[in-house]
Amino acid sequence: MGEEEHFECLIIGAGISGLDAAYHLQEHCKWASYAILERRANLGGTWDFFNYPGIRSDSDMYTFGFSWKVWKSAKPIAPAKDILAYLKEAAEEQGMMEKIKFNMDIETAAWVSADNRWHLTTTTGRKYSCNVLFGCTGYYSYETPFEPSFPGQEAFSGKIVHPQKWTKEYDELVVGAKVAIIGSGATAVTILPNISNDASHVTMVQRTPTYIAAKPEVDPWAKFFKDWLPLNIAAKINRWKAVLLGALFYQYCVRYPNHARKLIKAGMFNEVKSVMDREEFDKHFSPPYNPWEQRFCLAPGGDFFQPIRDGKATMVTGHIDHFTENGIQMKDGKNIEADLIISATGLTIQQNFPFSTMKVTVDGKPYVAATHLIYNAFMISEVPNFAFVIGYTNASWTLKADIASMYFTKMLNYMRSNKITKVVPKEDPDGNVKHEYFSGGLSSGYFTRSGDILPKQGDKFPWKGGVNYILDLVQMTFGGFSTDSLEFEMENKKTS
Repeated sequence: MGEEEHFECLIIGAGISGLDAAYHLQEHCKWASYAILERRANLGGTWDFFNYPGIRSDSDMYTFGFSWKVWKSAKPIAPAKDILAYLKEAAEEQGMMEKIKFNMDIETAAWVSADNRWHLTTTTGRKYSCNVLFGCTGYYSYETPFEPSFPGQEAFSGKIVHPQKWTKEYDELVVGAKVAIIGSGATAVTILPNISNDASHVTMVQRTPTYIAAKPEVDPWAKFFKDWLPLNIAAKINRWKAVLLGALFYQYCVRYPNHARKLIKAGMFNEVKSVMDREEFDKHFSPPYNPWEQRFCLAPGGDFFQPIRDGKATMVTGHIDHFTENGIQMKDGKNIEADLIISATGLTIQQNFPFSTMKVTVDGKPYVAATHLIYNAFMISEVPNFAFVIGYTNASWTLKADIASMYFTKMLNYMRSNKITKVVPKEDPDGNVKHEYFSGGLSSGYFTRSGDILPKQGDKFPWKGGVNYILDLVQMTFGGFSTDSLEFEMENKKTS
């Protein structure tokens, strides 16, 4: 369908990572032509895709927002509509909208060493090529959420929905209904307070409790800085305050898990002690893992706990035995009546990570994710001229997107300065690198379920990393472009 359109760089995805990448390309590689290929009809990625009640950021906007675009509100946790408006405004201000090609679902991506280019074809037959490809498609599958089947679910007379498949129909079904939410992660913690006023009652059915912290809706220090200092200065202070406090809290949880567990549980108990005794609290709020071994949930203004105090929501902890016509039967004999069941059971990692749904070949050989190593949490072994973004699990996603995008421009400039046409990470066979499952530093289900299909990580640099913002900032932002374990091709000559 027409001739192939060529660019120096193609960015896949117009979500927060793709826009961040575009900014840094425009800022630091003004010489490079580029386009963003987005398979949806709108930018925003996650924030345009999900529609479940209350969807919001699960980390503060001072660090989740861009380093180059001020987040003006004093509210650190923002709803999706505000984030989407912020992203659109950022794209328009930076002239990115004309660079985005919407409704471009890439079917195949083929690296060809004969011309050292990527050749992409869309599902409609459009063809593109580029010298360097940058993957900004996130990590979870849009097509297949994690939906475990439960015994007897076909007998349930109501509707069962996964939040990833939420439509306006379910907003209407919630009204006046008895709703059961299966799950205890960030999605369940978000949905519960946002439907409790419309539903007749909400029951949260969890197998494993989660650490949840109430966070002020408005950060008083952020508001103080914003009110008394120039906006740009206030934004920098608020961003670094959030970075440092977040890093310190994470290290505190990792280094002193017992003390952290007591502190966090004391905060949770304080929220529900008016309606729960200590025994009941321990049953529902005692995760069997240490803080930050899995994602830590935030509740703006303590909104998760309010419906529990008001009697509008109930916690049930245990194992589901089966679904009944009218709800859920637990293995301990407890019966939960429900008209609507929300199965907030989690995400599924892309089967072809980090290439989303694209069928990828390298010189005719199909890409099989599990047979590759992740290089510096930024590239993939044996895959030329390709880099990608995967955000932090213990800090804001955008912090890593910013670092990866900046480092990507360093790579492009290094290649241009040295007349390099091909760069590919290569594992040294004598390097004794131990291959490990990639987990992002967490034991969360979506990572453990995907260990066999994801690219692996090593046990030493540069095959391991990407979980420490401060360390990455020093090495990848303030340092130069590292050539460690990279093989280059320049004017038909290979160097390493």
